[in-house]
Amino acid sequence: MAGRWRDTTPEELTGWLSEVDVPWWFAGGWALDLWLGETTRVHSDIEIGCFREDLPQVLTQLGDWEVAIARNKVLVPYDRDQPPPEPPFSLWIRRHGAELWDFEVLVEERSGDRWLYRRDERVGLPLTDLVLSTADGRRVIAPEVQLLYKSKAPRPKDEADFDRFSPHLDDRRRRWLLDALGTTDPSHPWIERLGG
Repeated sequence: MAGRWRDTTPEELTGWLSEVDVPWWFAGGWALDLWLGETTRVHSDIEIGCFREDLPQVLTQLGDWEVAIARNKVLVPYDRDQPPPEPPFSLWIRRHGAELWDFEVLVEERSGDRWLYRRDERVGLPLTDLVLSTADGRRVIAPEVQLLYKSKAPRPKDEADFDRFSPHLDDRRRRWLLDALGTTDPSHPWIERLGG
């Protein structure tokens, strides 16, 4: 499904969602670049994250934009009058009548004041540690969480992102990622590369 994305910028996306009054944050490769404060590579798409219960408020801001459920490389129109589907899924969003998709929404789960990793709920994090603010006020998913998402069947760009960003993790973030990988995939090669 690659090659279907418009080159949306973080500034555009921030403008489109400026009236959303529930938490949302940048995710994916852009989140890592925004966290570091520099663009390190070309991005083929742009993603945000939000919690499942906040999804209707995020979509309300987008008026008549087209929304599709993406699951197993298949797109299905999303009925906004229905509750969000069961995971795993993401939403692809584009302006009405556009050919290319503008951005993707990744839906996160939580229980009380704890975020739960959608691929393995044994892994979690206090909500206060899930999202960071950059120097210019953008909200991004914590880099160790983003790298955990990239660890499943990493593509060359995921491996490059790991090599580029893992040295910038402080001891606490590095230890969390080591523990999370040890729980989800004890033989993952990134464990040794993190010094575990």
